[in-house]
Amino acid sequence: MNDQSEPPTKKRRTEAPVKEGPIQLKEDDPILSKGEEPIPLKDEEEELEELFLLLMRIHKLTRRNQELKQVLDETLAETSKLRTRLDYLRVVQYLKAENPMFRPISILISPRKRPPVRKAKSPKKRAKESSG
Repeated sequence: MNDQSEPPTKKRRTEAPVKEGPIQLKEDDPILSKGEEPIPLKDEEEELEELFLLLMRIHKLTRRNQELKQVLDETLAETSKLRTRLDYLRVVQYLKAENPMFRPISILISPRKRPPVRKAKSPKKRAKESSG
């Protein structure tokens, strides 16, 4: 009765102990046979090596693909900025052609560095400097 009231608990899987040495396979192992004819072990090892090389190549290509995608994203962002600037310059050129007296806001065309803003001194500090 007590067993039915409690929810069943999942059994934990116990991991098999790790063996240090390489796995020894035998030619007549049922895992290594296709139906009636056995698969030669050398072919299996060569296929595994080829598979490993293919996986490594996929890994390298994936990493290269990610790098190229990042470069593409950066290039697209830069292109967007340049297009915006080009559109602005076209508008300025058009307005200048329509009205020779038109002066664009120079900050937008060539931003200048502003001098650092000085903080206003407190009245106490001003009083000290004038008296001192």
